[in-house]
Amino acid sequence: MSTANSEFSLAAIEEAAAKFFDTKAPFEKWLQSLELTRDTISEESDFDCEVIFTGVLKVDGLIKGQIRSAHGTLVMTEQGRIEADVDVRVAIIDGHLEGTLRATEQVVLNSTARVAGDIHTPSLSIKDGAVFEGNSYFLERMIYSEICQVETESDAQFAMVAGV
Repeated sequence: MSTANSEFSLAAIEEAAAKFFDTKAPFEKWLQSLELTRDTISEESDFDCEVIFTGVLKVDGLIKGQIRSAHGTLVMTEQGRIEADVDVRVAIIDGHLEGTLRATEQVVLNSTARVAGDIHTPSLSIKDGAVFEGNSYFLERMIYSEICQVETESDAQFAMVAGV
């Protein structure tokens, strides 16, 4: 095999490989799909979902549906908007919430919070400037397992023993 033939075949292989491993086209396609999704799921859409989480959930946009976490904390920014029933351990609200809010430990409505719905919690803090339209109910910690669905039987036993 001559040097010219080996260079030609090597160049052809490299060219074919470059087309095969070019990530620009798939990336551009993926990026366009995100833009379509963002336009489709807007404030005007009727997209409902159920969010189940552990740890901390920070809401900076719109969520419609239901939010649940047996041991989690909901942190809602001023730009956040929730149209859902919420069952969490702790809720810190700075945005707009429409729905029933149940927190087994504490609810804090900061000065920019706007809440329309009932709140069930053993501890409610409302800062100056917050707007709350609804009823508040004192929630005894002993009914913890009735409010938030626990994932396992051992979690339910722990909740009963701990009295949370």
